[in-house]
Amino acid sequence: MNAQTAKKAAPARERILEVASDLFYKQGFRATGINEVIEKSGVAKATFYNHFPSKDDLCKDCLIGMSDNELRFVDAATHQAKGAVARFLSVIESLEPWALQTEFRGCAFMNIAAEVPDEKSPLRKVGTKLYDEIRIRVESLTKELIDSDPVKYADFNQQKLTNAYMAAFAGAVALATIYHAIWPIEDAVESVRCLIGE
Repeated sequence: MNAQTAKKAAPARERILEVASDLFYKQGFRATGINEVIEKSGVAKATFYNHFPSKDDLCKDCLIGMSDNELRFVDAATHQAKGAVARFLSVIESLEPWALQTEFRGCAFMNIAAEVPDEKSPLRKVGTKLYDEIRIRVESLTKELIDSDPVKYADFNQQKLTNAYMAAFAGAVALATIYHAIWPIEDAVESVRCLIGE
């Protein structure tokens, strides 16, 4: 069974989500129409609306799936890192393989924020939740780092270090997308290293 045949054999909802996620990410939310998603996923219009009553419902489910994938990617990088310093750096270092894998298309959640100005939109809330989850991980790794050497890191403030880390993380994502280059991520990693005196 080739990839195309396997794709057609997948359940309709799964096919719709796969196609829509790709189109939303590559083209943008506003530029992607329901009819294009229906055509490219090979489902009937009635089938589509049976699963997704609206474009917003579809996009929200796509974003939730993408968010879950992003967190698995970050968690895998942290799990592979050995030692408090390596684990602390693992989140921001995971951006380089992520940027290459996504071909510098950027963060789907930052893209949605630009297209959907209403901060109360359910679409925006998925992205906020993702960054909250990343922050929770960074905060935990920051505590782990400080606890690993209370003398060396005696003057470190967990919350301030976490804030600086998240600013470097988000800035690296944005600049790598703008410049279509790895150097913003490399510089952000170096900045975070400097924050902890490494």
